[in-house]
Amino acid sequence: MKKISSIDNQGKVLFVDEKGTGTTEGTKADCLAYGFKFRNDACYCYETVTKPANDKNMPKGNVLSGAGNFVLGVGNRITSGAHNVALGFKNLIKRDAQNAIAIGKNAYAESFGEFAYSCSRIENRAKYSVYQYDGITTDDTRTELYLGGHDNVRFNINTDYESAYAIDYSAVALNAVDNQIWTEYGRCTYKYCNSTLTEVGHQKGTTIRDSALDYVCDFAPHTHEGVHISVDVTGEAGHTVYWNVTLRITEVRYG
Repeated sequence: MKKISSIDNQGKVLFVDEKGTGTTEGTKADCLAYGFKFRNDACYCYETVTKPANDKNMPKGNVLSGAGNFVLGVGNRITSGAHNVALGFKNLIKRDAQNAIAIGKNAYAESFGEFAYSCSRIENRAKYSVYQYDGITTDDTRTELYLGGHDNVRFNINTDYESAYAIDYSAVALNAVDNQIWTEYGRCTYKYCNSTLTEVGHQKGTTIRDSALDYVCDFAPHTHEGVHISVDVTGEAGHTVYWNVTLRITEVRYG
C-alpha cells in the first residue's frame, strides 16, 4: 500500500511514488485501501465534491436567539431566555426559561433551571422534568420556596394547554444550630383543565429524620402572579433551617 504524500484543500490525495522521490495520484486500489473515494481518476479523502461544513454548534434547522444559549442537533429552537441548552432533535426552550436544558426528542423547557427530557412522538406534548427549589426558614410560618432560591421564580403552568402532572418529590432540611436533618419523600398530582388548576391528591411517603423535628413540605395551586404550583415549607420557631426540594414531574398535555 502506497504512503500518502499530501492532501490539498480540496481533499485530493497524492501518494509517494514507487521510487520514493516523487508523487503520484495512485490507483483506485491505492485509494480504496485508505477508505477514500476514487473520482475522475483521482483519490479524495471525502465523498462529496465540495468540502463538508464543519459547524458543530449550529447544524441544519436550528433557531437560536437570546443570550448565551447553545444548541446541538437538528431542528431545535431556543426563542428567548439566557444560558439555555437544547440537545437532540426538535427540542424547544421558550417563555420563562433560563439556565434550562431540553434534551432528547420533542422536549420543551419553559421554567427557570428546568431539566426537561422527552422522546415523544409528538412535539411539545409530553416530557419528564426536574426542578430544584431552595430557601431558608427561621420560624414555624408556612414559607414558599422558589426555583433556584430566586424570589418569585416559580413553576408556572402554561395555560395554552389542558395538562396533567404527576409529581414525585424529595425534600431535605438541615437545622443549622444542631446539624439535625429532616427528609421527606412523597408524591402529588395536579391537573389544569377548563382554566382551573386543581390538586387531585397528595400522598406523603417516608419521613426520615435525626429527631422529632416537626417540619412540613406541602404544595398548593395559585392564580396570583400567574397560574402556578407553590412549594411551601414550615420549620420551627428558633430553628434556622436550610431547605432543598427537588420535583420530578411527568407531564402530558394537549391543546
